[in-house]
Amino acid sequence: SGVKAAASGKVIYSGNAIPGYGNLIILEHSNNFFSVYGFNDKNLVKMDDFVGQGDRIALSGLPPNGQSARLYFEIRKGKTAVNPILYLP
Repeated sequence: SGVKAAASGKVIYSGNAIPGYGNLIILEHSNNFFSVYGFNDKNLVKMDDFVGQGDRIALSGLPPNGQSARLYFEIRKGKTAVNPILYLP
């Protein structure tokens, strides 16, 4: 199934060179926020693309340990991971 952007922003990373996350996408948003999407089967965006909230950015996939399909999702304020529940509708 499709992975959608939590908010509009710029793609600052789209690749698989960071160990442990498979195909990974990092979006930069306003006010020094970032969202991270890992374990993607296929990334549909590339570096420097701009995406809107709800745009499909990837196809979901399997984590490296082979468990069932899932998404690794994280929100960061600067370099600090924050609880996504506080920021999502």
